[in-house]
Amino acid sequence: MNHLTKLIRIGLDFHGVITDNPSYFKDFCDGALSRGWEVHIITGGPRAKVAAQLQEWGIRYSCLFAIFDFYKRKGQAEIYANGEFKIDKQLWDTAKSKYCRRHNITLQIDDSQVYQQGFSTPYCYYDAGAKHCTTGSGFRLDLSQPPAAVLDLIASHREQI
Repeated sequence: MNHLTKLIRIGLDFHGVITDNPSYFKDFCDGALSRGWEVHIITGGPRAKVAAQLQEWGIRYSCLFAIFDFYKRKGQAEIYANGEFKIDKQLWDTAKSKYCRRHNITLQIDDSQVYQQGFSTPYCYYDAGAKHCTTGSGFRLDLSQPPAAVLDLIASHREQI
């Protein structure tokens, strides 16, 4: 196994995950980055608004991917005068899974079951009320535990995720 396959890359959804508990995810991201891991914020967007909010909360990350901005750059987003937009549902619903495959994401934490269907990389469905997420293999993270403990669990069980 080379360095690139050993590197842990965490994907975090913004709306519904980070926004559910910004102070927790600030510590979570700081802890992951201090271990030399990558943190990818993977969101619908728009990128500028998400980046501003992350900065306000002091949340650090390695990469920020916004579906809206990605398809806007490709000319595949219809933008209306009132600010609303339309992107093909299939493109929208599979964008996160494609991003995770391309970037070798070790674990995506997301609160939408719609996106989970297209994932071949590990996807941890986040339940904001219970403060935990569970992967399709049954691996469970208790995000009410201190971030360092959750990161330790990810590191020690990465093959079972």
